[in-house]
Amino acid sequence: MVPILTYHSQNICGNETANNDHVALEADLHALHAAGKKVIPLDALLDWVEGKADDHSVDNAVVLTFDDGCDFDVRDIEYPEHGLQRSFAGIMLDFLGCFHADERPALHATSFVIASAEARRKIDAGSLFGKGWMSDDWWGAVDAAGLIAIENHGWDHNHPDVIGAADDDGDSEPEDENHGNFHTVDTHEQCIEQVVRAALEIERHTDRHPAYFCYPFGESSDYIRDVFFPEYANQHRCRAALGTEPGVVTRETSRWNMPRFVCGRDWDSPQALVTLLG
Repeated sequence: MVPILTYHSQNICGNETANNDHVALEADLHALHAAGKKVIPLDALLDWVEGKADDHSVDNAVVLTFDDGCDFDVRDIEYPEHGLQRSFAGIMLDFLGCFHADERPALHATSFVIASAEARRKIDAGSLFGKGWMSDDWWGAVDAAGLIAIENHGWDHNHPDVIGAADDDGDSEPEDENHGNFHTVDTHEQCIEQVVRAALEIERHTDRHPAYFCYPFGESSDYIRDVFFPEYANQHRCRAALGTEPGVVTRETSRWNMPRFVCGRDWDSPQALVTLLG
């Protein structure tokens, strides 16, 4: 049984583990190591799920994921009221720097990014002070470096900020009851836009087709889970899709709605995380 842990780099409401995912990630990495846990890539977990790796490969293993693909994943940024925030990538490198080269533990994370530049601009304007903190100029280099993989979080996240925000011409889009959650993505056409169109745009930046999809808000419709992903593999080319129902991954887990624990919701301190994982 393998837990997948989820962090959001824009979750900065203070400078404590309970209200800042950067502070939490730094403390959690040290706590996990002290508890004898090892971090494995999402690819390694799927190899085990698919029977391509033995149980020993996932002994005491956890997987790290980052949602939404904000610049805080990879850039140190001065955040209003709460000061300079060390990026997730920087925190990972700092952690590795605590060890001699021949003793460094394995470390890897997956960052799920939103493909549409226009959607990211609107989300940034509506939810992140409009400072351009959801860029895509880092995706290719970060993915190639190997510490953090760039994967698919949808075309526009079906985010409420995307509807009702002004376009470049100053006009606002009409309200749409299908936006603001991902349960409403329940037709083949919508799945093609949110998954396939997004994957092609991300591939344009990384030169690698995304292998994983993360449901925005952790939500999914019966159609995308039970029809689109299982039956249209030749179109989406994904190994798995991830939600946010709390739980651990087993070989019996559906590959199209893999559970994850969310920082702040499921634990709020490194001690609570170690207790949660057992």
